[in-house]
Amino acid sequence: MYHATNSQPALLPSNWYTDPSIHDRERIALRQAGWQLVTTTTELSKPGDYQALDRLGVPLIVRNHDGELVALRNVCAHRQCQLVTEGGGHAKELKCPYHGWQYGGDGRTRKIPAAKNFPHFDRELYRLGSFPVRVVGQLVFVNLSGGASQGADESDLATLGDDDWVSDFAANTDATSWRQVLQEELEYPCDWKIPIEGSLESYHLSEVHSQTFGSDPGESESTHELMAWGTRFRTDARDDSFLARMEERVMRWMVGEFGPHYQHVHVFPNIMASFTDTMSLVYQITPIGISTSKMTVFGFTRRPKRSGVVGKMVANGLGRSAASMARKVLAEDAAIFPRVQAGMDSAGAAGMNEKASRIFGRCEERLHAFHVHWNASMKAESMKSNKDSLEDHHE
Repeated sequence: MYHATNSQPALLPSNWYTDPSIHDRERIALRQAGWQLVTTTTELSKPGDYQALDRLGVPLIVRNHDGELVALRNVCAHRQCQLVTEGGGHAKELKCPYHGWQYGGDGRTRKIPAAKNFPHFDRELYRLGSFPVRVVGQLVFVNLSGGASQGADESDLATLGDDDWVSDFAANTDATSWRQVLQEELEYPCDWKIPIEGSLESYHLSEVHSQTFGSDPGESESTHELMAWGTRFRTDARDDSFLARMEERVMRWMVGEFGPHYQHVHVFPNIMASFTDTMSLVYQITPIGISTSKMTVFGFTRRPKRSGVVGKMVANGLGRSAASMARKVLAEDAAIFPRVQAGMDSAGAAGMNEKASRIFGRCEERLHAFHVHWNASMKAESMKSNKDSLEDHHE
């Protein structure tokens, strides 16, 4: 069932999807929002494994350092050289390729060639900034809200919260029951909010996903949950196609059970997941430029309870099939997002009344909840920026 009894207005103006100054403010607000989904434990399984990336303008290296996962600023404290190029890899030591400075998991220097050239060297001042890391199931999150610190403060980990989404994500990506089958980064020529909004309603299914998801299950088969931390959609509706029946049979043979449950979770502002008995898909969307965005997505399917070669082959086949279906759905969405951005661009150029030009139906109330949250977040960011500017001026 839905909560809204009437249609609802869009609270974010069209220029929030096109304006460079808004883009800059949103990147700051998203960093302050905290946790970033950066990788999985599968990608960091051995000491020395690392993933390097830029997230919201922050260069990061997330590394397995002697069995502990650490997140450090990917910039040498000596001459600001990038330590490793973006992407995944393995290296016995974390060493700058320019002058050979080496660092430990705490960000402090371990070895400086010709160290006598740096008398009275302050290892606390000249070190790599670090960020808190938290693992949920197989998902690795890094907290950017405090900026790079001189050692990650474990108290910051509480900001991920103990909301039920954390345990839900953990259960649906736990390594004992789920294995990773998908890792992708997709770029979209649109503002980051457009893919999020497209994920928050089933109204578009008949038009965009008729060959994959099918049609909107409708209010009687849907449940919307609106929480302080985000929103959730649940349904047990399921078509009676040949592929659906085959999926159920395979799952019952492989793990001994199957439920028709589907849920989509949105954790404010930009973390999302879809969970079924067959596949867990977890993703985060971030801006990478004005009217351009990136989706970081990880997919997991069930491990077989049946041992032996046949069980492994069936599980591998299911993983490939589920990953292929996920890519197809994502591609269907990717085709429509640029057209939405084009509409936003034209609205801004024409000076239209943006609030009056968009409306959310009752079935789109999760979009309205996102707008309420992000509108409040941007106001808070603006107040903080103004306060910081005043403090800088007084200093």
